[in-house]
Amino acid sequence: MRDFSVTIWLLVLGCMLSPATADEIDFNRDIRPILSNKCLLCHGPDPDALEAGLRLDQRDSAVSELDSEAVAVVPGSPQESELIARITAEDEDYRMPPADHGAPLTAAEIDLLQRWIQQGAKYATHWAYASPVRPSVPQASPQDQDWPRSPIDAFTLRRMQDHGLSPSEEADRYALARRGFLASIPATMAVRW
Repeated sequence: MRDFSVTIWLLVLGCMLSPATADEIDFNRDIRPILSNKCLLCHGPDPDALEAGLRLDQRDSAVSELDSEAVAVVPGSPQESELIARITAEDEDYRMPPADHGAPLTAAEIDLLQRWIQQGAKYATHWAYASPVRPSVPQASPQDQDWPRSPIDAFTLRRMQDHGLSPSEEADRYALARRGFLASIPATMAVRW
């Protein structure tokens, strides 16, 4: 029983923490790790290792014209972006990252970069430097107005409704006492109950 309740809580938390839309590319979550692992060794903040005058960790540099007159990232246009041309090149001498700097990008990583550029190539401050923003508490629908007792309940209710679920009726005190008891005993003993 205890394993079942842990599973339910993990599912609820997973739903609450999942991104709002699967198609929206987030720079910090999706793009920064790719750039950090595959590109920033040569196109990052180290001025001694900088290649082609291109810094991919700064938007201004990434969207500026290079000495070759190409633009690494053309927001909204992956087909015109030199970054996409280089990471998808068949010629090993032209493809990035170079073979001696690591493995080429995977198809999934290339797809993420293409979709990110298509969506406008938005950069974001690293999460550690961004000030926290308190989200507004969602309003419950009229039929569920009495269910949320706290702001956390309001967020939980909204996520449940997003997935077509509704709150269960409140458990009576006997059911709550039984749940509390079962949660306090080891899982091996709970199976016998």
